[in-house]
Amino acid sequence: MGTTRKRRRPRADFTPEQRAEWKARKYADKQAAIAARENGAALLASRPELIDAFRVYASRVMGHRTLGNALGMMAQRPDAIRVNSAFFWAREGRAVLPQAKPMCVLARRRGNKIVERENPDTGETEETVEGKWSGWTSERVFDVRDTVPAKKPCQHCGTEPGQTCPDSCPVYEPVAGPAPTREEVADLLDTILREEGGFDLAFAEAARDEAHHLDAEDDE
Repeated sequence: MGTTRKRRRPRADFTPEQRAEWKARKYADKQAAIAARENGAALLASRPELIDAFRVYASRVMGHRTLGNALGMMAQRPDAIRVNSAFFWAREGRAVLPQAKPMCVLARRRGNKIVERENPDTGETEETVEGKWSGWTSERVFDVRDTVPAKKPCQHCGTEPGQTCPDSCPVYEPVAGPAPTREEVADLLDTILREEGGFDLAFAEAARDEAHHLDAEDDE
């Protein structure tokens, strides 16, 4: 019979200082992801002619992530081609460059609620499971251009580990999924900008057309 191995939590050996530092970083990343969404929403609301370009962008970078995350990524790196976490890039045999600046996105997480309690029999502090939790946390993701082959040559172009693949490498080719509809983008903007009055796509387009009409009259 096979043996079962208990999965070890990646932060199980953190010191209190390391745990506090990790929590502070996650909080800062989460705030950065939220701010990026708001900045992206404000941009598209002020320039609705960019919505179709954003739809194309979202089809490249979303993957399994939400449209809101695509909006936040656009605000952080509008030229991104393909986006993944360091963990998933490692599964493709690629490593993230040490100097790469991450994009911060929100990620749904579920798991056991771990609490620390003192064992009355031993006097030692132990971790126990008390129920479940579900919520949003932050995740750092990177564009493919922030990666290099890791331990083996690039499977696409043969570039050696640690070296940057040439621009002609197929790894840089965009992989597009379904593009969100204009209505889906408008609904997202309306939700994010609700405190500022929301977003009405029809009104924004009418205002744009009116501005173009006035510009045309001025040119006559």
